[in-house]
Amino acid sequence: MRKFALFLISFLFILTAIQPADITAKADNSSLYDPYIKVGLYYDTNALPSANLANEVGSGYNFGFFDKELNFCMVGSTVQEKITVNKDKNMYMLKGTYYDALPPAGALTIGAYHIDSGVQYSSYDEAVNSAEVLTENTGIAAFPAYIMGEYRVRLGSYSSLDKANAAATEVGLPGAGGVGGSETCYTVTITSTGEIIFEFDAGNSAFLAIQPTGSDYTETWFKGYRYAGSFEYRRNNGNDITVINVLPLCEYTKGVLPYEMNPRWHQEALKAQAVCAATYALSSLRRHGSMGFDVCNTTDCQVYRGRNSANANSDSAAEAVRGLVLRYGGNLCTTVYHSSNGGSTESSKNVWGYDYPYLQAVPDYFEDLENANNGIWSFEYTSDEITWILQSKGHNIGKVVDAYVSEYTPAGNVYSVTFIDSSGKQLTFDKSSARTILNSSTLQKYTHSQRYTISGGVRFNVNNASTVISAAEGYAIGKGGSVTRLSGRDDIHLLSAKGTSVLERNTDSFIVSGKGWGHNVGMSQYGAKGMAERGYTFDQILSYYYTEAVVQPNYAP
Repeated sequence: MRKFALFLISFLFILTAIQPADITAKADNSSLYDPYIKVGLYYDTNALPSANLANEVGSGYNFGFFDKELNFCMVGSTVQEKITVNKDKNMYMLKGTYYDALPPAGALTIGAYHIDSGVQYSSYDEAVNSAEVLTENTGIAAFPAYIMGEYRVRLGSYSSLDKANAAATEVGLPGAGGVGGSETCYTVTITSTGEIIFEFDAGNSAFLAIQPTGSDYTETWFKGYRYAGSFEYRRNNGNDITVINVLPLCEYTKGVLPYEMNPRWHQEALKAQAVCAATYALSSLRRHGSMGFDVCNTTDCQVYRGRNSANANSDSAAEAVRGLVLRYGGNLCTTVYHSSNGGSTESSKNVWGYDYPYLQAVPDYFEDLENANNGIWSFEYTSDEITWILQSKGHNIGKVVDAYVSEYTPAGNVYSVTFIDSSGKQLTFDKSSARTILNSSTLQKYTHSQRYTISGGVRFNVNNASTVISAAEGYAIGKGGSVTRLSGRDDIHLLSAKGTSVLERNTDSFIVSGKGWGHNVGMSQYGAKGMAERGYTFDQILSYYYTEAVVQPNYAP
């Protein structure tokens, strides 16, 4: 009772400390720094042979590249509203869908090889005009290109370099010759017809970028989602295309908010989430630098899907905190967050092993777990299922006969979980592994948070009667006060009025029950919702979940 009283006093002290409203909540953020960031949309094994764009807000596109400061350097433009970026390989188009392998009969071949006219032009417009003249004079479709810093004109579309060279000889243009098949080249076509309208190849010194035009604010359809900003394309492996969205940080947070938090929630909760999203992105710049972008669009960073699910409520929350970040000791915080925690957040040290002063355990009584996603959950595992899960994850263990939480943190979250097999071999997993070790997509069973209990498991039958003891919670007190865990023994007997009975093992199943969803570190999203509904402002929410961290303007460096 004394421990609970001290805990309650500490909790009330923390709440009292965050009551005064922070003036940053009322700051005019119109002049604050809103840098551009690069978000990977398709990359690595998900890179694409081609990528379609379609204007939603805006009309047409500029072609160019981004310099090291993310300034857009324009080299050309088009009024076409639906275009496709292709790798410089032989491609095939059927009814507006592009393939890098031959589709069913009737597909248009877009050859990767062309005739270069042999002339360098002084501008994009000059190259466009020359392409029109060459098309009329030769009967071969010609198009402008930006190749290694030079404006060129290329003609035709051939499936091999030999065919392109033969065509160049036949055309008879002085200095003309076959080109194509470059691992750093991109071909832009009109999506519906496959007509080539532009090529770009700057080696590895610059990468094709496309900027929607026709409006101060633009939105572009790509793969079923609407995105603000521009796009950059990289062929990191010399083959398929990495697609990157380049946009202001605030526009990025607008595309994170509705996928990381319900866009209909209270404005103060959404503001807190927006500051978290912006701060996390800035603290993670160049996290995926080897692939050419800062953050990805998955839970590995933060879920980002653009404009589809955004609404006026979520957009206004993002705008209200534009240019604000969370800092501790002058440094950007690593603003990790989770859906819910079931009663207390956890120290980063007890989950990931590294200690941040602002990522400490705090009690959480604000969550509505009854209505939270997986706020309260329970799964039953058989002994064979746990054995299979451990073995399939590479652990050398026999048939599991016991599973139990072997250590809790001071905040009441799981620190370590232990498994014992029939030979007495023991495996213990701690920190984040204690949460993930029992997860199985095959069995559709998960330990959703760091806050759970294990019951059942190694039970004992009394002379073939019903189960009476749970060894996961049972201990025997012997002579001199010695304590023995029941699950570790096979020679246990029960002395009763009817005499001595043998306790036989029954290792059928384990019940893993918990509260919360996520790693329990940092801000609880459902907790933020509960705090906002109780009148707390976004900065108060953040200073509660991120100990002694403060919301500050992010002025330009």
